[in-house]
Amino acid sequence: MTTSHRTRTAAAIFDVDGTISATRSTTSLIWLRQRQSSTWQHRRWLTSLLWRGPLALAADQINRDHADRMVYAQFAGLSRRRLEEDAERCCEDVLLPSCFPDALAEMAAHREAGRRLVLVSGGLDVVLAPLARALGADLLAQRLVADGDRMTGVHRSYAVLDGGTQPMDQAERKAAALFRHAEATGLDLPASFGYGDSVNDVAMLEAVGTPIAVNPDRGLARIAGERGWDVRRWRLAAR
Repeated sequence: MTTSHRTRTAAAIFDVDGTISATRSTTSLIWLRQRQSSTWQHRRWLTSLLWRGPLALAADQINRDHADRMVYAQFAGLSRRRLEEDAERCCEDVLLPSCFPDALAEMAAHREAGRRLVLVSGGLDVVLAPLARALGADLLAQRLVADGDRMTGVHRSYAVLDGGTQPMDQAERKAAALFRHAEATGLDLPASFGYGDSVNDVAMLEAVGTPIAVNPDRGLARIAGERGWDVRRWRLAAR
């Protein structure tokens, strides 16, 4: 069922890693794996990042999907129940303290103006769900596959896209998930604001009336400059 245009609501739509927080997908992964590993197991795995890390970074420059597969495969073998429990603590100890003060202030202003908050991330729902709840935001994220209580290391795309033809490119899937969510929940995208930090967010930013580049990478900075998009520089508060 779709929602009448007369009842549509403007939203503020945010990417997560690098946009509202100084985190990357590996930030939570390292913290969560440590919670389910012995000291020597975790040290051995951290040592393996000396070669895994550069490979993932190189893959990310070519194809974000390849990089995601490499990173999310590292969740294989973890307990789903423990992961869900530990994600709450990870939100409190890692994710919320890593949020940019300007991002939190921006969200508060949008909330005060009556706009809905939506997080759209290529990250994982089990990891980001506590953050979305803490911020009072809807969440669109990818999903880990479990076999019983054990994570397989395989991930799936956004649940909102299930049952339909999915774009091959992750950036397009991100935008498609937003469009599907907007149609299902009555969001007015032309009246909405969007925030992203990478060229992977361009399709999502194109979907809204007011796109804003936050700490943009080279590709997004170039596009933002060409199109006259607002550019923000958000940083963590000095400690």
